[in-house]
Amino acid sequence: MLQESVRRYVERDYGFAQRGAALAEPGGFSRRHWQAFAEFGWLALGLPEACGGLGNAGDQALLAEELGRAQPAEPWLANTALCAPLLAACGDPTHVATAAAMAQGRTLLALAAWEPQGRHDAFDVGTTARQHGDATGQWTLDGHKTLVLGGGSADVLLVLARTGGARRDRDGLTLFAVPAAMRGIQVEALPTYDGRQTATVTLRRAGVPDSARIGAVDRAWPLVEAAIDHAIAMACAEAVGTMARAFELTQDYVTTREQFGRPLSASQVIRHRLVDLYVSVEQARAITEAAAAALHGDAPARRRAVSLAKAFVSVAGRALGEDAVQLHGAVGMTDEMEIGHCYKRLAALANLFGDADWHYERLAEADPA
Repeated sequence: MLQESVRRYVERDYGFAQRGAALAEPGGFSRRHWQAFAEFGWLALGLPEACGGLGNAGDQALLAEELGRAQPAEPWLANTALCAPLLAACGDPTHVATAAAMAQGRTLLALAAWEPQGRHDAFDVGTTARQHGDATGQWTLDGHKTLVLGGGSADVLLVLARTGGARRDRDGLTLFAVPAAMRGIQVEALPTYDGRQTATVTLRRAGVPDSARIGAVDRAWPLVEAAIDHAIAMACAEAVGTMARAFELTQDYVTTREQFGRPLSASQVIRHRLVDLYVSVEQARAITEAAAAALHGDAPARRRAVSLAKAFVSVAGRALGEDAVQLHGAVGMTDEMEIGHCYKRLAALANLFGDADWHYERLAEADPA
């Protein structure tokens, strides 16, 4: 029922033309659609009941797959799959309330974790947080963050800063919830090649009270890593939806496009290629479902399942996009054709939260044998 309701909305109200209009709006997405997502309860899927959530990670993955068919411009991945689970896991009533406000469509969030020198390693943090020695307990943040998903429109930034240890240590990291408009913070929205927006965030002596701290000092990484793994699984689910849509568009094109008086699909070679595309979609769906099911297991099993899924989907999604465009011919990369946008999104998702090589290395570290 959830899949059917999301698909009906996508087909009726979020087709290819509506998506293009949403990308052209201020902030790069439609506030009207975002409020609709909240009213349908989609922003609350997969979150704990304490912050108004419902369903589980499997339900959220179903939503992600169906939305992936439309390649939504709205920053649902940054909010519902990354930031909200992170806030909900900390257990602090104030921050749980912020996650609930997001689920209601009243607050937009963004995780400012990655830095230029770290590439995909979110724990490679040079941004510092220093606490004042006086009775106020205030912290001062200094540093530079890059590739902040949803950062250009966020009301609250979740900033990962170093409070101890060396730059690449996993210990010594602390998370802070910081208003994006506060003094000392500069946010620059930047476009990505799939039409969406990310941002760079510069912090210069940004002062925040101790109440902005999320969780214990120096102990943020396990929570952040779990939230990133959650977002990776949902990004894979979105990619599966985009892959399925690309397959459908390609199948329709080769069965209706005629050459020398015959449809392209009359060629056995073309039919074999369609079968290969279909198989890759089903394989990606199966391994993504396994990753979503492992999200609430122990950390080693979760990391392994998520990296297996991301490594496979990154390669399979990009390859499917390339084949789909090739089967469309040169027209496939024009802005007027939806298939080219599918390919761009799959290419972006292939690198988001770590490319295949990065996840192969993560798997090797977990299982050296």
